[in-house]
Amino acid sequence: MTPPRPSPETAPADARSAATTRTAGAALVCAAVALVLVGSGLWLTVAGIVAAAAGLGLGIAALVRSRGTSRRRLLVVSAVAAIVLGLLSLVTGGARLALWPVAEAYQQCVSSTLTLSGTAQCQQELEDGIWSYLSGGPEASADSSGPAGASTSNASSDPEGSAPAARRL
Repeated sequence: MTPPRPSPETAPADARSAATTRTAGAALVCAAVALVLVGSGLWLTVAGIVAAAAGLGLGIAALVRSRGTSRRRLLVVSAVAAIVLGLLSLVTGGARLALWPVAEAYQQCVSSTLTLSGTAQCQQELEDGIWSYLSGGPEASADSSGPAGASTSNASSDPEGSAPAARRL
């Protein structure tokens, strides 16, 4: 006994539903990859922004195509999740690229610090650098955020450097 064949009317609808499901899945994958990539180095951040844009476009396409399909709820949830993740990645990556010099100085500062107070100092320098960068003021110099600059701003991690810092207080 052979299984019943789908009627000619339902075959295109099933094919459309499957294509829309693949589109929503691809959108979710692109958005998830973008979310991971935007927190990395310069070129990976750029690749993350491209993946976020692709995820956003595929999510919108899946949302539009989901009309009249049998899996509409699942497709809408997937497409909306991809759109939200894509937008989040796009904004995060764009902000990171726009503030690249300040973000790079912060990464160097954090990687060279050993204490929580040093990390707090790096956070303060990041906030000051962002405001300075956005206001058009002098940028945070690269030499103050390097390993030598981190040891002066992170005096508690260097026993020899903490004595002069204590005298200044």
